[in-house]
Amino acid sequence: MADIAERIMDIIAKEAKLDRARLTLDTRLDELKIESLDLVQILFAIEDQFDVYVPYNDESYKLETLRDVVDGVNRLIAEKQAEATGKG
Repeated sequence: MADIAERIMDIIAKEAKLDRARLTLDTRLDELKIESLDLVQILFAIEDQFDVYVPYNDESYKLETLRDVVDGVNRLIAEKQAEATGKG
C-alpha cells in the first residue's frame, strides 16, 4: 500500500503543481484547493497509472482525504484482480 500511496501523492503533486512534501495521507482534498480541471487530470493520471476506473461520483467512494483516495484505489485494484482470477 505504501508504494501505491507514494505514487498517488506524486501524481497529485505533479498534476496540481503542489509541493510534494506537504502531502500526507491525512491531507484533506479540500485543503489543497485543487481546481476542477486539475482534479480531472489527477483522476485520469491515477486511472492510467493503475489501470482502473475511479467512480468519483459513486457514493461508496468518499474522497475527503488522500487516505480515502489511496484506500479507494487499493479497493479498485483488488476488485480488478478478483475479477481477473474469477473470484469476483
